[in-house]
Amino acid sequence: MKRNIIFIVLFTTTILSFSQTKFRSGIFLHHSTGDNIWGPNGSATSIPQEISKYNTIHGYSGMNSISMDQSWWPDGINSGNNEWECWHRIFENKDLVNSDIRGILAANKIVVIKSCFPSSAIERPGQSSDTLSPTEKTIYNYKWHWRNIIKVMNQHPENFFVIWTNAPMTAGQTDATAAAFSKKFSKWAKDTLAAGLDPVIGTFPPNIYVFDYFSKLTDGNGFLLNQYAVSSGDSHPNAAATALIAPQFVKEIFDASISYESLITGIEEIHSYDLLLYPNPAKEELTVKVSCLTKNLNISIINLIGQELLRQPIDSYSTLINITNFTPGVYYIKLTDGKITKVKKITRE
Repeated sequence: MKRNIIFIVLFTTTILSFSQTKFRSGIFLHHSTGDNIWGPNGSATSIPQEISKYNTIHGYSGMNSISMDQSWWPDGINSGNNEWECWHRIFENKDLVNSDIRGILAANKIVVIKSCFPSSAIERPGQSSDTLSPTEKTIYNYKWHWRNIIKVMNQHPENFFVIWTNAPMTAGQTDATAAAFSKKFSKWAKDTLAAGLDPVIGTFPPNIYVFDYFSKLTDGNGFLLNQYAVSSGDSHPNAAATALIAPQFVKEIFDASISYESLITGIEEIHSYDLLLYPNPAKEELTVKVSCLTKNLNISIINLIGQELLRQPIDSYSTLINITNFTPGVYYIKLTDGKITKVKKITRE
């Protein structure tokens, strides 16, 4: 029996003025793994070099150019090598001695966070009671930490956030069970959570991007490939990993942040447009329902790099859009009347 799942999307974003906001500069917060990827780490390239290339390719200069700083952060926190637990506390402002995130958010439009490879030493799948011991490294706890981090990030549309999946470990530093658990968690983070399919978070916030670092460097079992490690007994990324990841880091993150920049321009809170999208995920057709009609009201479908793939006027309270020609993946739905813009995500199965 075919079932349609209906998602009612009510837009209640805080009133903000984003008319000229640019999401082109920020900070990368990391420990040793991120320090190696920043480079050059013996590699012919580095993140700063790739940023320079990106600006040249796109013709960006002055206020339009992209840039990023990096910092070893947070510091002085004992989480038993469970950095996701640490980030959870930081984003909920529960650890302000050495790791007050508020100043960083105020000073940077883009904030990139990650964990180092000890977080890949996941011990078991886990269960709900694990949250009573939040430093325990279980899949359940990791999902709980990420969901809470994402909820806080969603409350800051003035920032664009990037969160990395786990840093993998070599077969010489972990075992098959832990590697498989880390792979399973990282796959959930990218393919379920970021795709808007998580039953707790639901539609993934447009101001957050999941950078799937884990899958870029691992074999089918979830082990860090030796060609990307300092050694079989040292899971830090080497020069080859820097050469592979640095270009992807810059392209994926800034493509996504600039796409968000174009989407958020002019977004304000009003209650005149309530938007109903279903089904979501959708496979062949998407139904768009609005609570009121105004002049010049249009709906657009935009991919994750900001390309408008479809645009059509909304002249009815209910509009059916054929999406069979769209590649499966995540898209933005943009409703605008030229003054007010509403944006949400859908998934094409």
